[in-house]
Amino acid sequence: MANIREQLRAESNNPSNPNYNVCVKACYDYLGVTHLHRYGHYGSDMLLAIRKKYTVRSRMSSVRGRKSVGNARRFCEAITARCEGRVVGYLVGVEGHALLLDPQGNPMVDTAPRKRDRRLMDMFYVIYA
Repeated sequence: MANIREQLRAESNNPSNPNYNVCVKACYDYLGVTHLHRYGHYGSDMLLAIRKKYTVRSRMSSVRGRKSVGNARRFCEAITARCEGRVVGYLVGVEGHALLLDPQGNPMVDTAPRKRDRRLMDMFYVIYA
């Protein structure tokens, strides 16, 4: 595992702290979990860190298949309505990038914003308080 981590650190897009990619670090900072996990390169790293402070559940089946981020935004309000105000936001993973959506589906943290977001999601998680 050390060799893989060294390779990820060498390829990191964050020159100030190569243990985290820029998008993951921004999500960690917003949620206040940066100090809870040493690395931030994979989706599993993010889930491990966020689960130390919040409850995180996959909602990929709610969006019925691999949809774009723009298509998934309409599902956010419906999921939030069923959860009675406990939703902090949504963690979305696309190829090589991560972002956070607010409970209504609007971007909270996105280091590579798009006006029309057609990136296909690899992961879609709801974050509960």
